[in-house]
Amino acid sequence: MPFVELFIIIFLIFFQSIFGIGLLLFGTPTFLLLDYNFLYILNLLLPISITISLIQIFSSKTQIKTFKINFNLYCLPFLIASLFFLIKNINKIDIEIYVSFIIIIFSILNLNKKKFIFLKNFTETKQKIVLILIGIIHGLTNLGGSILTIFSSMVNKGNKEKTRHSIAYGYSIMAFFQILVLYFFSNNYIVMSNLLYIGLVFLIYYPTQKIFNKFKSEKFFKLLNIFALFFGSILLLKKIYE
Repeated sequence: MPFVELFIIIFLIFFQSIFGIGLLLFGTPTFLLLDYNFLYILNLLLPISITISLIQIFSSKTQIKTFKINFNLYCLPFLIASLFFLIKNINKIDIEIYVSFIIIIFSILNLNKKKFIFLKNFTETKQKIVLILIGIIHGLTNLGGSILTIFSSMVNKGNKEKTRHSIAYGYSIMAFFQILVLYFFSNNYIVMSNLLYIGLVFLIYYPTQKIFNKFKSEKFFKLLNIFALFFGSILLLKKIYE
């Protein structure tokens, strides 16, 4: 299993280093399929996620001050409350079912976002509602990145640099508070040996940036959500036929 885990982590770091998303979106269901404990998955992936996101933030010259203020005000409180609820009820919740449904629903939504009426006339009130949803979904399933991607693209009007910066900020600040909540309210502390994976981030991230500058976001995100839909369906089928 350590070799399989290493291979998966390397692939996920490569993916997220280029596109700003994928580590949690694919990592969470992948390790659930391998029968990893959900809280352990958080401990495994969050330090890697926050490292990549921080590099992306400090490497970016774009400014997203309004995004950061709104994200902190409306997303983080619900993220903390949702994760706390999950920790206290982890033995009563079938997390794989929730994760599979969230992946399926939001991958379909991403593939058809132009037809989604709620996203038309994206007012300030709607933005606050979406931020609250991101906090709740990410706290309960670690999969708020699906809707975070839509939200970031919408508020930044498709600007590739600002969108990736916004996603990176969202992931990093959520991961930071997830780690804090895990540390103070659960027995699943960060496993020190898992922190060695952070070294891989610095080996992989910088060489991949040439790829980021060349890719066309529209085609990529369509492919990303097709893969996500596949992962969610496999996880759901696994639970049904257990």
